[in-house]
Amino acid sequence: MESTDEVGKQIEGLETKKNELIERIKQLNRRIRYKKYEREALKPFLDQTKDVKTYPLRKRKKAIEFKIATAAYTPKLEREWLKMVREIDTQLKKYEEVERARRKKKYVEQDIEEGEKEIVTIETQLKDIRTQLKTLYEDAKSARMAAKRTAQAAAQAEEDMVALGDLADLEKEE
Repeated sequence: MESTDEVGKQIEGLETKKNELIERIKQLNRRIRYKKYEREALKPFLDQTKDVKTYPLRKRKKAIEFKIATAAYTPKLEREWLKMVREIDTQLKKYEEVERARRKKKYVEQDIEEGEKEIVTIETQLKDIRTQLKTLYEDAKSARMAAKRTAQAAAQAEEDMVALGDLADLEKEE
């Protein structure tokens, strides 16, 4: 059994660590709540623009750029293709906000998921710390009880003892 000072220091260290983890969970909960509000704020805009498809435009633009870069064509044909690329760019420019909102939604979902995973790991750490604290508190309680019993035994032994002066008084009386 360890001394009560060592147990007290261990308890104090675990309590501070527990409080830090609890504070981290509070921060994560606030962040997750904010991200959920952010997701809800994006939802109406994304619902309105769910039929907007930018992938076919990007695919077509890449194909044209690839043709321009890899093959030699007449200057007139290349100008036509460059004109098509610029038209695709203007169309994509119209959908920039949609893409930005979709990307933001993806990042918000990712942040929520990461926060929830971190909370789960912290909760397992907290469970371990609480188990350790419970055993340490039980050790400290048993050490206090043992000290109390020894103090009571010493007091009882002291009480059972007869002082020499009392013995002398007893002998005089007899």
